[in-house]
Amino acid sequence: MNIRKPRDAAFAADPERAATEKGYKAWIRTMASCACGVERRSEAAHTSDHGGMSMKASGCSCVPLCPDCHTRTPGAYHRIGRRAFERSHGLSFEIVVARLNQEWRGKSG
Repeated sequence: MNIRKPRDAAFAADPERAATEKGYKAWIRTMASCACGVERRSEAAHTSDHGGMSMKASGCSCVPLCPDCHTRTPGAYHRIGRRAFERSHGLSFEIVVARLNQEWRGKSG
């Protein structure tokens, strides 16, 4: 039987990964919402569903979303789901995450 370690245990085993994700998410929070463009209010919204077993996915899959776009309004990401949200805002989280990760690597590399 394969039992996965809790996320905190995995991070304890890899502090470099934890530090990278923490820095990345802090950087994401400095940006305007990728959906509506509102500045100075962004949250780091996880876009990947690869966490499994009630664990959040990698912090490096986050995009900047204001609280309204993330969770608060009826059309928010966590209320209508990824596909509907992407369609309603004309964006692709996959493309946004790839661009942000490339920028992050250039910034922190």
